[in-house]
Amino acid sequence: MDPPIVARNLLGDIRQMFGFALVRGLVEHDPTSHMKRDDFGRKVERDRVLSENEIKEMMVKLPTANLLRTTELAIWIMVSTCCRVGELSQARWADVDLECSEWRIPSDNTKNGKEHRIYLSGFALHQFKELRTFNGLSEWCYPAEHRIGHVCLKSITKQIRDRERSTAMSNRTQATGTLLLSGGGWTPHDLRRTGATLMGRLGVRPDVIEKCLNHIERNPLIRVYQHQRLEVEQAEAWRLL
Repeated sequence: MDPPIVARNLLGDIRQMFGFALVRGLVEHDPTSHMKRDDFGRKVERDRVLSENEIKEMMVKLPTANLLRTTELAIWIMVSTCCRVGELSQARWADVDLECSEWRIPSDNTKNGKEHRIYLSGFALHQFKELRTFNGLSEWCYPAEHRIGHVCLKSITKQIRDRERSTAMSNRTQATGTLLLSGGGWTPHDLRRTGATLMGRLGVRPDVIEKCLNHIERNPLIRVYQHQRLEVEQAEAWRLL
């Protein structure tokens, strides 16, 4: 990870620690209160989008990457639904309706605190059905190793990152470099961006794509006065994807 990113994240952790201490009277002031994350460099927005050829390349490389089959399924679910990796990691089977091809993401699991409903395409539904054969006895779609709670939110990302490294880390997979694509490294969030981009190339309207991503409308007038859900249009967008 780049030093500026480490510094920004560390500042956030330190400020949270001092905030905890201030509330409890353990310290009199926060020495970092005058510091801002941008002092360590502005956060660079990622724009990595996998090409269609890279997606085909990934399809060939996945079987050689020594991943759990459930992690392979997670990758295809993220591509085909544009969900966030954390939303999938916290998914419960109670919220996945395989008969109606719908996946409800509760507000507690979304970034903006707004419940989201994904209308599963035939492809995405197939991934969930196979996943059920592995983890169907658990409350969670991705249970923790010892079946207590859901899997760690960083687990899938770490598995992918380990397979993009040039050298293996201690006590981690030796399948290094197996998931590097012709366009370079990628992250689970890049899959979300890729799915949205492909929707646009397939002719899906931008407002429908934003609904599929569960983004909050930035224009306050549209946000206040227009509440159409565009369910049919969203279902078609996921089908096309």
